[in-house]
Amino acid sequence: MTTMRSVLVRWETLLVVLIVAAMAWSATLSPYYFYLDQILGSTRFFIIPGLMALGLMMVVIQGEIDISLTSTLAVGTTLAATLQAAGWGLVPTFVAIIVVCALLGAVNGILVAGYGLPSLAVTLGTMGAYSGLAYVIGGEQGYSAFPDSFTWLGGSDLGIVPVSLIVFCLVAVTAAVTLRSTVFGRFSYAIGAGATAAAFGGVPVRRSKIVAYTLAGALAGLGALIWIGQYASARADNADGGILFVVTAVVLGGVSINGGKGTVLGVVLSLFLLGTLSNGLGLANVAGPTQTLILGTLLVVSVAGPRLYAMARQRFGGGQGTPQVSGSGDPGRRRSDTDPAGSLSKDPAAEPARP
Repeated sequence: MTTMRSVLVRWETLLVVLIVAAMAWSATLSPYYFYLDQILGSTRFFIIPGLMALGLMMVVIQGEIDISLTSTLAVGTTLAATLQAAGWGLVPTFVAIIVVCALLGAVNGILVAGYGLPSLAVTLGTMGAYSGLAYVIGGEQGYSAFPDSFTWLGGSDLGIVPVSLIVFCLVAVTAAVTLRSTVFGRFSYAIGAGATAAAFGGVPVRRSKIVAYTLAGALAGLGALIWIGQYASARADNADGGILFVVTAVVLGGVSINGGKGTVLGVVLSLFLLGTLSNGLGLANVAGPTQTLILGTLLVVSVAGPRLYAMARQRFGGGQGTPQVSGSGDPGRRRSDTDPAGSLSKDPAAEPARP
């Protein structure tokens, strides 16, 4: 009975219910909605922001933020156009994009972790700087003369399954394993739960944060490669304004904005929910500004909703020991939520020596 209750109050369970409701609503707008090829094709909408959301999740779990990811993606697309126009081949270009975008993420990490600067201010500044860099690299004109080899990753299908969806699933599984089954994942949750305490426990806080930002930048670079295939073009303003969707996906997925808690499953479910809603809103011919308004509202609700729910349970007899909802902002954090792989103290041998 206790296990059933804990499942029912999980944030991920609520997301599944909302996805089903959104799909039912969308089906009323078009008789073709439940066609499998239509559903799979509609996933292209959230693959690119989804990759950035998985990267941002690693940063947010450590209690930081990175709002420069969309500008990093724009640097990647314009650099790809410049290199391809200069005669670079597919593999060298793709490697260069991942490396450059990872380095841009590392710059954020060094400024935040190495110099102790606030991540919001740093990434707000680098968002503008990287956007300017994209214009320096690619100019104001778009580029669309990509060969088919460059567009295969984001524009091709294996049967009826988009290649980009397969890539996203592989990245999501890798991220889940990384966060739950590696030392880096354990360190990330420990840092988010309390960076000072984690540092005293031997956790390399600075190095872990730089790694998280670097991974986020690399995933933005992967998103740039898929963008080229999906839209067969590159401009310096690619993904401009898309950070709202990315942050909403992370927070709506149950990742605490204070750090220390969150699951890849929650983020993936929130992406499916947002993708389903966007698909339905498109079928209903809802204007773009209205869709942005809905996204902003969802972001506020995803931050405030779980906290209000937890407060209501405490006030109306939730009782000590009752399971807590695992959405963002939940004040009732348990050890198993903040460190799903187990407490660092359970494996002293895994702790590095204090520098």
